[in-house]
This record gives sequence, structure tokens and C-alpha cells, in this order.
Amino acid sequence: MLDIMRRKKRLKAVLWLVILSLGMGMLLLFVPGQNVGVSGFDASAASVDGEAISMKEFASTYRRVVDSYSAGGRNKTDLETLKALGLHKQALDALINVRVVNYAGKRLGLDVSPEEIRRVVETNPNFQDRGVFVGVERYKALLAANNISVTDFEDSMRYMLMSRKIRDIVSDSLDVTDRELRDEFVRANQEAQVQFVLLKKDDYKKKAAPTDANLRAYFEANKDKYHIKEQRRAQYLLISISDIAASVPVSEREIQDEWNRQSREENVDASHILFKVPEASKDAEIKAKAEGILKRAKAGEDFAKLAEKYSEDPSSAKQGGNLGPFTRGRMVKEFEDVAFSLKPGDISGLVHTQFGYHIIKVLRHETPTLESSRPSLIRSIQLNKASDLVRQKALEAQKLAETQKDLNAIAKALNIPTEIKDTGLLDKASDPLASGISPQTLDEIFRLKEINAVGRAVEHPMGYALPKLVETQLPKPPEFGEVRAAVEKDFVETKADELMREDAKKLAEEASKTRDLEATAKRTGHASKASLSFKRDAVPDPDIPGAFSQFNAAAFELPVGGVSAPIPLDGGNKSAILQVKSRTPFSEEEFTKQKTEIRERLLNQWRDAYFQEYIRKVTESLEKSGKIRINSGAVEQALGFRS
Repeated sequence: MLDIMRRKKRLKAVLWLVILSLGMGMLLLFVPGQNVGVSGFDASAASVDGEAISMKEFASTYRRVVDSYSAGGRNKTDLETLKALGLHKQALDALINVRVVNYAGKRLGLDVSPEEIRRVVETNPNFQDRGVFVGVERYKALLAANNISVTDFEDSMRYMLMSRKIRDIVSDSLDVTDRELRDEFVRANQEAQVQFVLLKKDDYKKKAAPTDANLRAYFEANKDKYHIKEQRRAQYLLISISDIAASVPVSEREIQDEWNRQSREENVDASHILFKVPEASKDAEIKAKAEGILKRAKAGEDFAKLAEKYSEDPSSAKQGGNLGPFTRGRMVKEFEDVAFSLKPGDISGLVHTQFGYHIIKVLRHETPTLESSRPSLIRSIQLNKASDLVRQKALEAQKLAETQKDLNAIAKALNIPTEIKDTGLLDKASDPLASGISPQTLDEIFRLKEINAVGRAVEHPMGYALPKLVETQLPKPPEFGEVRAAVEKDFVETKADELMREDAKKLAEEASKTRDLEATAKRTGHASKASLSFKRDAVPDPDIPGAFSQFNAAAFELPVGGVSAPIPLDGGNKSAILQVKSRTPFSEEEFTKQKTEIRERLLNQWRDAYFQEYIRKVTESLEKSGKIRINSGAVEQALGFRS
């Protein structure tokens, strides 16, 4: 429920990140990692139509973004992982994109004058005080405070203005028809309400209990699926960041620096008790129940115990209703407005949202201060410093393993807290995280050539691991007894899926004949539910999981009273049948009011899309003609990637 309630967090970065987002696009998708140490700045990372992207420019851009998103090192990522993710390629693509836009602008005879840049700067709200430009000196000081040079900022403005000019030219002929305006109005405004039945595969697994004969027949029909692959078992020396962090010293200067880097947004730590409203007809009943629990909470009963017993939010009820700390923009508006209006210890009245009725208790409400944040700041610094030490010790362990194959002896030589663990038997398709290791550790185990061979130090969920191969079992044809558990799991999964699909098909066909899904469901022993009204792009109901586009499409495309065919949900683990109960009519008056705004919004969306497609084609043309060149070897060497 917490994941459902939390809306996508708005990006509230410092000014220079806002600026970079205008000009660097994909750079803001970087996963934080190590700083780049670059030598040989005379080399170019890439070039576009003869214009070089220097290694220094690439490294500087990469470092700024990585440093910003590393959050003081809390999310540090190994360089080899960064390489595997291709983040350096994304960085180059972003820098190349800037060059391509400039190239395209020149080909179209466009330019951006200093006067245009000056106007953009002076009208930027970040550089205004009561609607008036703050002046050149304060403008420079604001940029300097965010580690931005005037040149970098104005280059970004130049890129933005050039992009707009190109967009205006290539999309000049675009227009929106009245039919398109009406369709968009319907999409954004029309609401539907449905009755639906949700079938869950898990419920059918109880009906799929197999006999031994069923399992043997299934095994024989799918024997190749259960061929036993090569299995390996390894021991590994674990060097854990958290084990080392607690003993790492932290200075007052480091605490102050970390504090200066962190966001200081107002936040609330709150608990809630949720009462879902399964259908509109039960609203009064549910509200009365919620009011009864509210009186008990206000009278002093233990809020956590009430939440654990009565809350219908399963993810938070087990924690006494606690949602953890959150900042503005993380919760639905009705919930957020109340939570941020309360003081610590306050209990709200009933709060109605799309999820039902909530009772909210605020545990903590603050804007962080240095002293209140001190413990977390210290821990963050310790983890950051410990991660550097662990990486250093991992390389040291790897060097020792060239001559020493005894993990205990290597551990002793490192003179830090370590642990030797066993992986158990694994094959290449095993889930490494379920075994407590990383994908890199699993890959390294299967790279080793012989028993007692020690591999390279690789990233581990807790730090670094140095694996040693201790057992290998060769692949072989399966015997039923060896794979019986896997066969039974697959059989039950397959049979439950068949039963669910058959049931869903029968229910949909019968409801289509009777034109009454609720009555048909009741007669056949299924529970049905009435949704609240929802828009086409909105979550139709808290019980409808994941991707709901097919569900919503049926709700808005079927006629009122129409019954859908079974709709797969949750990766096929659930199936829904719905009947459209009502849909708001088209309002000509409201459409007339919104028409101008809708036209402008659609035109902007389409113009942006045309611009992006135009730049993509220009880039493709430059690539085909060999005018975009990338010095991959120099980039990887500069980043310290291993070949």
C-alpha cells in the first residue's frame, strides 16, 4: 500500500541539476559510482562533424553527475557495474546530442544571440527578487554557490534556445483536429465505474493437488526441462562494509561537509489505519466503523495495536501502521495535506482518499537540523569511508590469492573483520540474491577452471567477496526423485493457470448472457466488487495490480452494461472480468472551456516528439556518414575499466 500511495517523487535538485536536465537529458539517469580519475586529456572522447568532445569535458560531466547522485557515497557502485550498465555510453550520448543539436541548428541557418541568452537569464525566476533581476554579481554568486560556471550555465541556455528554435521549425505545420481534441478531453475528464471480479491463480492452486501419477506423467512430458545442469559449490571470503563502518573515525569537518551536501526538506514520520471502501454502497458502513476506531484512538488506546488489528494496509499494519518518514510529493494530496498539518503526537480526523478512510498519527514532524541529523550523517560518512577501505582490502586479498589458496590465511593477513561463507550447490541459472551472493560472485564461481582455484574479488551485496571453488557436480539426465519438488511446483502452477482461465472464460460468457456480472458471480461462488469512479489513466481500484491499461481500455471502450472477456493481470497471475456500470457523459460546455488549453498541451507534446525524432534522424545520418566518432578505448581506459 505504501508503494501505491507514494506518487513518483518530484526531482528537487539543486539549481545546476535543473540546468543540466535541460541540456544533458540522459545524464540524470546515472547510477552513482566512483569518481573518474582521468589521465591523457589530450585525447578526445568523441567527435561530431569534426567538433571534439574532449576527455576532460566528458570526465568533468561524468564526475559532477556521479558525485551528486552518490549522496555522499551512500549509493556507491563498483566501476565494473557501471561499465556493465553502460552509463559511460549514456554520458557520451548526451554530450553528442548537444553537438548534434548545434549541428542541426547551423544547417537550418539558426543562431542564438548573446541578447537572447541575456533575456532568458534575466527572466529566470531563480535570478529574480520580487519580479526583478537580481543583478550580474548576485547572478554569478548564485551560480558559484552551486558549483556552476557562468560559461556552463549560458551554454546550457544556448542549447535550450537552439532546441526550441529547431522544434518550432520542424513542427510548424502541426495542428490538432477537433476529433483529436475531443478524444483528449474524454481521456483526461471522462470517468467510469465498473463491477468486477478478480480471480487469483493462488486460489486455484489448492484445487490442483496432484497425484503421484500426475507428476510422473508431467515429468515424462517435460523431461528436458529438468535436465540437471552443472552445479558448483564455493566458499568465499566476505569483506563487509557494515562490519567495518562502525569503527571508522569521523571528524567534525566531515560531518559539516556531509550536512552541506544533503537535502533539508521538511518531512513527516507517520502511522495510519486504513479502512478500504470496496464499493460505493458500503461507504457509510465503512465510515461508521472508521469513526468508532477513531474515537478509541483519540481516547488513548495504543495506536500501533489498533493499526495492527484493524488497518487494511497489509504492508504497514504489521509495523503498527508506520509508513516511515516521507517528504512532500510522496503521498496522495489529501493524505499529505493532513499529515503535514499535524504536530508530533497529533491524531487526525478521518481522511478520505481514493484508497478509503485513513486515521493518521504523526510521530515526528521536522525540518532536519545538523544536530537531529548527526547520527545519520556519521553513519553515512562511515559507510562511505568503509566502502573505500573494503575495496582496497578486496584488491589486497585478490593479490594474496595469487600465491595463497587458504581463505583463512588470507583473512588473517588482511587484519580486518571478515567472514568465510559457503554458497551451497548452485547452477548458472540460480538466483544469486536468494543464496546471499551477487550476480558477479555467481559469474566468478563459474569462471573458475579447477577445484581450489581462487577467483577475483567481486562485488557482493554486503561489500566484496573472494570466491574459492570447492566442489563441482557435472550435468546429468534427471531422475524423477531428484526433481520431484520442482515438478510438483510446475504442475501445480500450470494446472492452477488452466483452472483459472477456464473459470474466467465461463464466468465472462455467462455474465454476457445475463447482462449482470454481480448476480452471476454470486451464483457461481465468486466475489465481485464495485469500483469507485476513475479516469482512463488512473488506478481503477486498489485491488487491481500493476499494469492496468487493458482493464481501463475495456472500461472505457465497452458500452455501458457491456461485460469484458477475461483480462490478464499481474503477469498472468490474476484474471479480471468487468461490467461497465456507468460512464460520465460528454460535456460540450466543459469541453469548450478546456479546448484552448488542450490544444496547447497536445501541440507541445507533439512538437517535442517531432523535435526528438528529427534529432534522432540527424544523429543517424551523421553516424552512417562516419561523422560521429567515439573513442571507446580511451574512454574505458580513462574510467579505469578492465578490458
